[in-house]
Amino acid sequence: MNISRRALSLSGLGAAALAAAPGLLAQTRARQLTLLVAQPAGGVTDAFARAVAPALGRGLGRTVVLENVTGASGSIAASRLLAAVPDGSTLLVGSPSETVLAPLTLRAVRYRSTDFQLLSLVNDSPLALYARSDLPANNLDELVELARQRGGKPLSYGSTGQGSLFHLVTETLLSATGIQATHVPYRGGVPLLTHLQGGTIDFTMLPVDALLGSMVAGGRMKVLGVSSAQRLARFPAAATFDESRSAPAVGRPSIWVGLLASAAMGESASVRLHQVVTEALSDADVRKAIDAAGGAVPSPMSLADAARFYAADAVKLQALAKAARIEPT
Repeated sequence: MNISRRALSLSGLGAAALAAAPGLLAQTRARQLTLLVAQPAGGVTDAFARAVAPALGRGLGRTVVLENVTGASGSIAASRLLAAVPDGSTLLVGSPSETVLAPLTLRAVRYRSTDFQLLSLVNDSPLALYARSDLPANNLDELVELARQRGGKPLSYGSTGQGSLFHLVTETLLSATGIQATHVPYRGGVPLLTHLQGGTIDFTMLPVDALLGSMVAGGRMKVLGVSSAQRLARFPAAATFDESRSAPAVGRPSIWVGLLASAAMGESASVRLHQVVTEALSDADVRKAIDAAGGAVPSPMSLADAARFYAADAVKLQALAKAARIEPT
């Protein structure tokens, strides 16, 4: 069969393009920063990621691409980070639910908490116990009494996934109070809140933030208690868990959101990224945007302090998972 000169020319161009592809891909990756978010668009973690993204892009001289990768308690997003080249071109805007708890509670997860390194905290928040607005309970003690009255028809609660911090803290609460409730896992906070406000589920444990505060202020749901040491200005009528008769032993759990990289990343890249991240989180516009979402950027940490914080929190959460007696699924 004769092959035309034009076909040969096109074939040669195709071969040349294929040969150059690895180099082009490498150049593209060098010019791009991918931020993986384990929660759906529109949620608070997504808002934090979008707040810090422009400053990170300027600091690194890269175009920032934000990808919402949900499902499996955030482990899909976390796995994506670990599968990427560990050169700092991919970061995870995540929490201990994805990095510490998912490998303890999901059999399919093959990574460990030590496969990640924390670059900096974006937010650290107490938790609140939220309920549908028409639930006939207005505080934690009344919720416990209501659950006991239900007998063989337990209440239901939602979480952002099997093995998430919110799942474990709620199970700890149920264990401490001796009540039962049916767990309904969701792929993120947005669908969970839709169902809570629609009455599909009865209550949930989530962070204290501006988005949820506006929903409470608008009467779309209510707060039954908070995990802080003192009552909060955002929810002044809500008693702390410490104040309740039913579950003072639950303690003061909180949830952090941070920027995480693969632990396989080289030291020089880690130091450089930590510097850029710290500068980005010090930017007035970034802090204002995070504050508007209901967060507050914690005091800066050195890279060593961030590592110590992450390791200590992992130990604490591993103990929580064991105490909650959650079986891997």
